[in-house]
Amino acid sequence: MSLSKYFILLGLCTAFCWFAFFLVVFLMNPHETGFLAFLLFYLSLGFATLGSASIFVFWIKTRVNKDEMPHKLIKSSTRQAFVIALLIVIALLLQSFRLLTWWNLLILIFVAGAAETILISAKRDT
Repeated sequence: MSLSKYFILLGLCTAFCWFAFFLVVFLMNPHETGFLAFLLFYLSLGFATLGSASIFVFWIKTRVNKDEMPHKLIKSSTRQAFVIALLIVIALLLQSFRLLTWWNLLILIFVAGAAETILISAKRDT
């Protein structure tokens, strides 16, 4: 698959996920549908954020690393976008239970940074 086809498909899937997210927000009542509304909310938000962050991180990496092949940047961009999306969803879950504090958020960011560092160092060892 070419790079342009990949990003067209990723953009379409991301737009669909954002559309699904807004449908869940505006059409579902969490008091009536219960767990299903929350599940669909967090899943659609997670996938929409993953796609958007992946495109945005890739765009930044291509601007910073102009000599790097774009195909090599996709894997790291997607991994970092996954971490960003996971951080956002976990922070919102904690907030929904009224457990999000500034130090919880710092711990989440530290754990995400440590995981990224471990993944980068493991990649260099192989």
